[in-house]
Amino acid sequence: MTRPLPTSLLVLILSVPLLPLSAQAPADSPPATPPSAATTTAPPTALSTILGPALESLKQTLATLRPDKWKAPGTVTAEQVADIASIQRDLDTTLPPLLSAADASPGSVPTLLPAYRNVEALYDVVVRVAQTSILAAPAPQSAALQQTVASLQQGRRAIGDQMQSAAQSQDRQLIAVRAQLHTLQVTPPPPAPACPPPPAPVKKATKPRPKPAAKPAATTPLQSSTPTPQ
Repeated sequence: MTRPLPTSLLVLILSVPLLPLSAQAPADSPPATPPSAATTTAPPTALSTILGPALESLKQTLATLRPDKWKAPGTVTAEQVADIASIQRDLDTTLPPLLSAADASPGSVPTLLPAYRNVEALYDVVVRVAQTSILAAPAPQSAALQQTVASLQQGRRAIGDQMQSAAQSQDRQLIAVRAQLHTLQVTPPPPAPACPPPPAPVKKATKPRPKPAAKPAATTPLQSSTPTPQ
């Protein structure tokens, strides 16, 4: 029985091959992403583009299904026929207007939500038919349904991610608007400009009053030098 190597020697042996790799790590590491590129979000994708492959696969699969020839009891066969007819009606009537409304505003959660709910319900029915086909349908029909389920599941996850991204974007916008309103409420308005002083009253030029003419002095009558006769 051989003696185990000392722990210090074992650590040294294991660390030797790692030295060149650790020295090359900074050179091989990708450059840091600039902050502007990290915060930039891609424009939202139309739902019809996201679900296009899955819906096309579902339509082609429905055209190949023959539930009346599956090896299943009559009640099970009737349920499958009803489910397949419900799927077809949804593809032809219910889902198209919801997708059109969502495509008009792919970044709006209220317009995405109705289409997302419909796709969720459609997915549940397709999964139910696919599970029954594993036991009752021929192998080609069952395999086509399994592929359709996988494609539809990928599409619904993409819609969920887009809804989450749209909700986060709207939340950031709401936070920015609230911050602006808070700034406007906290910051006092600038003082109003001081009113200029009223202009000084203009004095009207008054003409000097004419001085009254001097009255002539009263003259005393001269006494006659002739004596008055007695």
